[in-house]
Amino acid sequence: MLKETTFTKDERVNAMLAHAGILLGLFSRGTLGIVFALLIWWTQRGKSQFAARQAAQATAYQFLGLFVALFVWLSWGVLLAGSIFVPVVLNPNNPESLQPFTMIPAMVLMIVPFAVMLGWGIYGLSAAVQVWHGKDFSYPIIGRWFR
Repeated sequence: MLKETTFTKDERVNAMLAHAGILLGLFSRGTLGIVFALLIWWTQRGKSQFAARQAAQATAYQFLGLFVALFVWLSWGVLLAGSIFVPVVLNPNNPESLQPFTMIPAMVLMIVPFAVMLGWGIYGLSAAVQVWHGKDFSYPIIGRWFR
């Protein structure tokens, strides 16, 4: 998965920036990081196979991350909606009596989307560090698409 090779500093910087662009997604709902990595791929595709491949992987990884985050947040939203409406259906006369039993778990489970996003970002940043150190990094599944 990781292979030690010699790459120029410019190649390593471009590859690192493509992966580190995941941080830009924090300020743009994920899209700016994707555009940034895509722009690096566009500019490096004829110059550096290493930087272009890393940027393509970073683009795909961040794009996939956007959909994973969307799915996890939507799932949590459905859970939250259920925690509000289930007590109303089960006890229409006094739904407030059941809400602590449904709302508290839903609020606690809000940590799941945050944990997924945090883990996704940390893994992207670890890819940035590895390519900066000259490793030919590959994401486990996505990397196979770009060989």
